Amino acid sequence: MKKILVAVLFLTIVGGALGFSKKTDAEVLTRVGKTSARKVTEAMPPANRLAGPLAAAKTGDLLPIEDRVRVRFQTEKALEGTTITVIAEGKEIRLRGEVANALIRARAVELAQTTIGVEKVTNELVEPAN
Repeated sequence: MKKILVAVLFLTIVGGALGFSKKTDAEVLTRVGKTSARKVTEAMPPANRLAGPLAAAKTGDLLPIEDRVRVRFQTEKALEGTTITVIAEGKEIRLRGEVANALIRARAVELAQTTIGVEKVTNELVEPAN
């Protein structure tokens, strides 16, 4: 008797959801799509971490060379809290500012040197005097 009751209840729920629902497939798929998009968005890193590299990749040569370098600096975790001035003179980049240590300084120079369109990097970054 219990099995029959469970089967009837199950069929009623499934039948109601599938057969008697007034929602169209498009409405159900829209709801599923919105829920999926929300969950993916919540699982992604903060926008400022993702938007920079995507913007640089999408626009490619449309971004001025100094902006390409800045985008890479903004999205590099090792450079958080560091203010580096990026000056472009043609395909040459000049880096100015104060960095915490030699590793951060080297990382900034490496990022600038490996940015598309950069041919030369002039390093004017300094470390604080102890």
